[in-house]
Amino acid sequence: MSEEKETVLNTLFECREENLYALTETDKERIATLTKDNDSYEKLFSIIENLPHTQQDLEKIKNSLDSYIDRINIIGAYENENFYKIRIF
Repeated sequence: MSEEKETVLNTLFECREENLYALTETDKERIATLTKDNDSYEKLFSIIENLPHTQQDLEKIKNSLDSYIDRINIIGAYENENFYKIRIF
């Protein structure tokens, strides 16, 4: 892809990005339905809390889990951006 096309595509994506991330009530309901039985973070953290640990250990584990979840979200956002750009082009 030429640099000019890439720049135009980036500009289009950035202009639409805010609308793409806005959730409607329907979106919120659908997400709630899709994630209804997905409480694995809470279950895992509950198990970890019952293991022998210090408060510092627990905080490190929680931060690590949060960081991992952030990483997954960043990867998803990157993939969505690429998919959006491919569909436009």
